[in-house]
Amino acid sequence: MMAIPSRSMTKHRAWALGLAMLLVGVSAHAHLVKNTAVLLDVGERAVQAEVQLPMDQLALALTKSFSAAPADVLREHAAALPAYLREHFGATAPDGRPFDVEVGDVGVRRVDDGDCLVAHVTLRAPPGASARAFTLNDTLILHEVMNHRALVSVRRDFHTGLFGEGQEMVGAVSAQTPSLRIDRTHGSWWTGFQAAFGLGVHHIAEGTDHLLFLLVLLLPAPLLARAGRWREPDGLGGSLKRILFVVTAFTLGHSLTLAAAAVGMLRLPGQPVEVLIAVSILVSAVHAVRPLFPGREPVVAAVFGLVHGLAFATVLAGMGFDTGALALSILGFNLGIEVMQAAVVLLVLPWLLLWSRGTGFTALRIGGAAVGGVAACGWVLERALGVSTPLDAWAEAASRHAWVGLAVLAAVAVGVSWRRAPSLRAG
Repeated sequence: MMAIPSRSMTKHRAWALGLAMLLVGVSAHAHLVKNTAVLLDVGERAVQAEVQLPMDQLALALTKSFSAAPADVLREHAAALPAYLREHFGATAPDGRPFDVEVGDVGVRRVDDGDCLVAHVTLRAPPGASARAFTLNDTLILHEVMNHRALVSVRRDFHTGLFGEGQEMVGAVSAQTPSLRIDRTHGSWWTGFQAAFGLGVHHIAEGTDHLLFLLVLLLPAPLLARAGRWREPDGLGGSLKRILFVVTAFTLGHSLTLAAAAVGMLRLPGQPVEVLIAVSILVSAVHAVRPLFPGREPVVAAVFGLVHGLAFATVLAGMGFDTGALALSILGFNLGIEVMQAAVVLLVLPWLLLWSRGTGFTALRIGGAAVGGVAACGWVLERALGVSTPLDAWAEAASRHAWVGLAVLAAVAVGVSWRRAPSLRAG
């Protein structure tokens, strides 16, 4: 006769069962399978792919062993990895012809919360075929790990306005469906050009250091330099002519290095460029207090423009675009920069010219130069020496309230002008 468990025993078993289920759930969560990520940069004749393979899953696929150490497995299979990638990763044209597969850099990188083998692969379309429509084939891990998936996204595609700022998910492959049809024939050159233009506008709008350099450079523009000091205001025509020369020289300088760096003709490490940009702000701030190069502002602006152009080029460098797409990207991006710079000049310059003919402009000039100089010193410390300061955060916060500063500048300039106009006072 079967014994009937007591109510106490049933309660204890229920607690035990619940605890066991909780532990199983925690364990399952701790061992969730990480997916492969495939990031595509789509061009006209080729597709650049960055494949991020979780090391533990790759080790399992290579050895069929759950206990194999991923680092040891990768060391043992390092020489065979390029051939393995070519065998299990590729693409075919709509007519069935295979793309050429070229394996580039392969290395280990921390991605999100795990280590991945990151491989860069170039898929070249066969003669007469476009790289904008193809079938992607991926069995790198899927041929052995049945529950694995590869998530495929387009990272860059000029025709659809993707420049790496975000990613467009296009599908996934699995052991059951290891192929994915990709069609990027939509979009246009105009869409890409518009996106590049917007990227240029956005880059300047959020580039606090570039804007600060431009503003500090404008501070002494309405004045004449005599005997090593800034003196009386220049005539309106002279001020506008000088400012036009300065802005044009800066534009030519950064356009030259932007184009050269974007097409790969010029390469400099990012850190020295960022330090030099901070130095350019510091030099301009000192010049706004005491003229360092009176009459030669356009030449200095052109030289500093060369440096700033190298920083601008980091946005477009490495895009992998074809020649035509890259040329339009450079043109659109540069036009976006110029339009945003012109907007800043047109919004700020009239009030500077108006105030310079009244009282208190010296305080504005020196105060503005001091703010720019302090921010520049903070950036030099951070970028050259790695010293953390709150100045960068303060500068970013101030840039978010730029409209308030512009309104104050306009109000004070109008007030100063009104006090100097007898006819207005009489009215």
